[in-house]
Amino acid sequence: MRVARGDAEETRNVTILKIIVWLGLAAVLMVAKLWPLAFMVLLAAGGVMAIETWRGKKINEELQEDAPPASLQKSMTREEALSVLGLSEDASADDIKAAHKKLIAQIHPDKGGTDYLAAKINEARDFLLGGLGEKS
Repeated sequence: MRVARGDAEETRNVTILKIIVWLGLAAVLMVAKLWPLAFMVLLAAGGVMAIETWRGKKINEELQEDAPPASLQKSMTREEALSVLGLSEDASADDIKAAHKKLIAQIHPDKGGTDYLAAKINEARDFLLGGLGEKS
C-alpha cells in the first residue's frame, strides 16, 4: 500500500515542525546557559525521531506484506457482483442502484464501515451497470 502524496507531504511537514521545535528548545536552553540540559534535549530529539522513522518504516512494510499482489487480485464476476449487492440474476438497473444505495448507507467508512467493503459494493455496482451499458 502506498502513501498518498498529500499524506507524505503532511508527514514531512510535521517532521520539519518537530525538528524546528526541538532545535528552538535547545537554542533557548543554550542562551540560558543550560548546556547540559540543551545537550540532553538534542539527544532525546534524535532518539524520538529515530524511533518514529523506524516505526513508520515497519508499519509500511507490514502493510505491503498484507496486501495481495496486483497480479493475484481478480476482477469481479457477475455472480459475485450480484451476491455482494444481494440481487438475483434478473435485477434491473433501478434494483442495482437501490441495493447499492441501501448497502453503501450502512457500510460507508463514515458510518463505521471499512474502505474495503465500500470499494467492493461500488465495484459490484459499476460492474453490473457497466454490463447493462449504463453509468451511475
